[in-house]
Amino acid sequence: MSNFQESGINFKFQSPKWNVVKYDEHLAHKKVSNALQPTKAVDLLGIHDNRQLFLVEVKNYRGHTHDAETQEVLLAKGEELMRRIAVKVRDTIATVTNSARFSTNDEDFFTRINQLLLDNQKKIVIIACIELDIAGEKEHKARMSVWMQKLKQKLAWLHAAKISINPIENISAVLPDTEILFV
Repeated sequence: MSNFQESGINFKFQSPKWNVVKYDEHLAHKKVSNALQPTKAVDLLGIHDNRQLFLVEVKNYRGHTHDAETQEVLLAKGEELMRRIAVKVRDTIATVTNSARFSTNDEDFFTRINQLLLDNQKKIVIIACIELDIAGEKEHKARMSVWMQKLKQKLAWLHAAKISINPIENISAVLPDTEILFV
């Protein structure tokens, strides 16, 4: 069982079937990002049941939805936010491909990630966990639907991917054996 906190949200991976790292803070990512700026990464990188690769990005704007910086990111129907998430996915995939070569403590993990990335029979699951201050559920669902289409367009190059954008109450449906709560 592993616990990770990101942006005020706790991810509790409740099954031994999970192997997860906080990739944006992992040494393998830092080696690349220190040498080549800017290099971005998703928050969580995991393998479930040694068969399914998950990339999870968390954006918690609760209490900040009306801040000027957040408003700038959310402009144009989320175009900038989806671009930022797509860049993180792209950079994560680019950096993990070589992590098995130089990661001294997680070589097996990164080797398995590379195997899953190259296996065109396996879908890569991309999850964007986005929290906003939204009054109406209907408005929230509509926004998430538009954003998901934008993210799918930006990640169309990533063949065999399942892309999901959800608030935390819906993430458990796409992230198995996981409990997700606000801290």
